[in-house]
Amino acid sequence: MRKTDNNKEYKKKLSILQNAKQYVAKDGWSKNLLNKLINNQIKSSDLSYFFPNGYMDLLEFSLNDLNKSLENKISKINIINFPMSKRIKKILTTRLEILNAEKDFYKKTFNHLTLPHNTKIMKRNLYKSIDNMWYLAGDNSTDFSFYTKRLTLALIYTNALFVFFNKDFEHAIINIDKNLKKISK
Repeated sequence: MRKTDNNKEYKKKLSILQNAKQYVAKDGWSKNLLNKLINNQIKSSDLSYFFPNGYMDLLEFSLNDLNKSLENKISKINIINFPMSKRIKKILTTRLEILNAEKDFYKKTFNHLTLPHNTKIMKRNLYKSIDNMWYLAGDNSTDFSFYTKRLTLALIYTNALFVFFNKDFEHAIINIDKNLKKISK
């Protein structure tokens, strides 16, 4: 019973997020977002229940859902037989494909996270994303390399995001290849 309730709640939150994406893609993240959702037939009680800290909870949910989408896509691909660099490239490429499907929304999200007052949420979610990518790649290191791998991937990923949002998907993939080759040397 509990799992069904959680699944029902998750679907409701996802529905709210889908509605929010159209506003964020156009106007960006703001405190007015929840008012726009209420005007779009979303119940204020649902918003306050699912997102008690306002639009920032919704933003965090969108980033967690992005990680979940990546997990779902990667689980359908047998990447474990690839060398580690090819696994990481496939994971990064798949993530960028997900971002590319709703590029305007994710660009506004990325830009909002780069604002100085959002540093904490940006760092926390970047770490979650990078750690998730290494987990999907099958990394189980626990020594010093645990930290260096995550720092290195964070640099490659954020660099790819800048290229992706300022140019396009193809340039971002070229950038990832170039940076992975530098790291391997």
